[in-house]
Amino acid sequence: MSRSEKQIMKIIWQNDRALTTAEILQQLPDEKAWKQNTVITFLARLIEKECVKATRVGRANHYEACITEEDYRTQETKEFLNDVHKGSLSGFLQTLTESGDLTKADIESIMKKMRE
Repeated sequence: MSRSEKQIMKIIWQNDRALTTAEILQQLPDEKAWKQNTVITFLARLIEKECVKATRVGRANHYEACITEEDYRTQETKEFLNDVHKGSLSGFLQTLTESGDLTKADIESIMKKMRE
């Protein structure tokens, strides 16, 4: 999913209901000067990727998510681990600890989760 597609998905996830193209356009940040056709193109790509489905209501399509944000995050994380760390969670954690990016609170949170 591209960065622009993710931005549209976040709007759909936040609303937790089907939205029209116009409603999506209204909720885009001001710095995004996308035209309606641009948003429709991104939505068409999201439909092809089975992330969104469209339902025709009157003269407008209403778009809703086919995947939850949590499921998407899980899928992306697994893909990242496979692509960058050859599926190794320990390799990923080693990279994080060696880089110094983990705080003590992060480490405690990870340890707590592992004990569960």
